[in-house]
Amino acid sequence: MSDLPLDALDYQAVVAEYFLALRGAGLLLSPLDQDLVSEWERRGVPVPVVCRGLRRGVERLAEERPPRPPRSVRALRFAVEDEWRAYQSGRVGEAPAPPGEADAARARLERARALLEEAGRTPDPARCEGYRAAWRALAAEGAHPGTPLERAEAAIGAADRRILSAWLRSLPRAERAGLGRRVRLLSGARARGTRPAAHRAALRTHLLDLARSAGLTCLRGSV
Repeated sequence: MSDLPLDALDYQAVVAEYFLALRGAGLLLSPLDQDLVSEWERRGVPVPVVCRGLRRGVERLAEERPPRPPRSVRALRFAVEDEWRAYQSGRVGEAPAPPGEADAARARLERARALLEEAGRTPDPARCEGYRAAWRALAAEGAHPGTPLERAEAAIGAADRRILSAWLRSLPRAERAGLGRRVRLLSGARARGTRPAAHRAALRTHLLDLARSAGLTCLRGSV
């Protein structure tokens, strides 16, 4: 990984750094590539799954005659989607971590702790409770299976769930019910063929957005 500052090592930056290292050229992703990476983040595709898909897409291109260098992230999107489907169906095992993944995971966790430390200065006791619980979730990162980024992703997800849980418990019942209706309205009905897990992920994404709008510090999308 490059010497990016910790606050720049978000989802987009980690994917961009990894792709550009695979490609061996370039400094930035194109706007179309950035949109695609943002879509993967919204769908909840873990960073290590994206990295493995990019790597395997490059490997497939290298097997062609003549070999073709990857021109864009979009050129490798089908390999990433294949990796995501394999991950969802439980067919991905303990694949070796991509080079630099441990550094990226450590940087994400450090940035997450910094955000929690800053957010924990709030005078709101309910939010403080959530941030303390989130800190403990990050501390348990090593208990999760997988590669370094998978463990970091799982810990960040667990931390956000604790932040949201403490916040929701602090809301009056009527406000909490209204929030639930709004989240379901934003997500819409589950489309035919959509996995229940994917629909739940969409609900959580909208809930995170509403929590941020309420001034809550959430980690997904911030680190």
